[in-house]
Parts: sequence; C-alpha cells; structure tokens
Amino acid sequence: MDGVTFSIGPSIREFIKRMFPNAHPASNIFVGYDNYSDFKTEIGRLEPYIYPALLGVDDKNDLNKLGQIEFIDTFTGKELHKITPGD
Repeated sequence: MDGVTFSIGPSIREFIKRMFPNAHPASNIFVGYDNYSDFKTEIGRLEPYIYPALLGVDDKNDLNKLGQIEFIDTFTGKELHKITPGD
C-alpha cells in the first residue's frame, strides 16, 4: 500500500510530555492512498487531524502554545511546509 508516514522523534515526544503531562504522543501515523495526485490535493484537509493525534494533544489552547509546526521530508531533510495550529 502506498502512503505517507508522519512521525516525531523521541526528543519531541519527551518535550510534548513535559509541556503537557496528560499528552500521549504517537511515534508515527500512516495515511494510505490509492492515487498520490489525489492525496496530494487532500493532505491539507487532513493535517488539522493528523498533528493533534500525532502529538497526543487535542485541546486547541494547548495546540496554540506550540506555535508553528513544520512538515519535513525525513529522507531529504527538506521542509515541505509549515502550519500554525491557531490559524
């Protein structure tokens, strides 16, 4: 199955746990797709659901404390884009 894996590193998980003791961050989330070109146009609609689930933080006020979130290609290190939870 084709798809995209969203993940956070151990240091980010520890940071989230210290900042939000009740948070339960995931190591990764896999989102499968049948057609990449369709997925590429829809990913923006999924991000508001992916990062709270990945970080284990679902309270909007808590998410706003995080500031900007960067999506980075782990193979190339290239920044794909940034979002700010409060926007």
